[in-house]
Amino acid sequence: MYPTSPAPMNVPALTGSNRDPAHIGGYPPTLPVEIALRVAPLREICEAYGIDKDQWAALRKDPVFQRDLAAAIDHVKKEGASVKLKAQLQCDELLKTSWTMIHDSSGGIPPSVRADLIKHTFRVAGLIEPPSGTSNNAPTMNIQINL
Repeated sequence: MYPTSPAPMNVPALTGSNRDPAHIGGYPPTLPVEIALRVAPLREICEAYGIDKDQWAALRKDPVFQRDLAAAIDHVKKEGASVKLKAQLQCDELLKTSWTMIHDSSGGIPPSVRADLIKHTFRVAGLIEPPSGTSNNAPTMNIQINL
């Protein structure tokens, strides 16, 4: 039923020095968004990410990248989407900072701050409910049964 050896994957494992999940995939997740937003000329964006001409030539043929770029361009076309996308780009970068702070072994980050960062990461990922008392704009439904 299953192959005797797993098929090779293009996604690197989170082992050794590559334990930060922000580095999973063939390109940074913010790259298609920055290209769609046209925050700078393409050459400057590629230089900022350390992508040379050969890497760009291969990347632009990647169907996953093409899909992500098309989705980012469609999203930018929607009204107000560029502000939201810029905020999402900031969130992606802040998650890297959060990762570093959570895994700080020097003792410089108080345990309470690390715990709050972990809880926040779980909330952002949708793995836990937001704190009670926050509005999620969902209508409340009450059912009363009288016998």
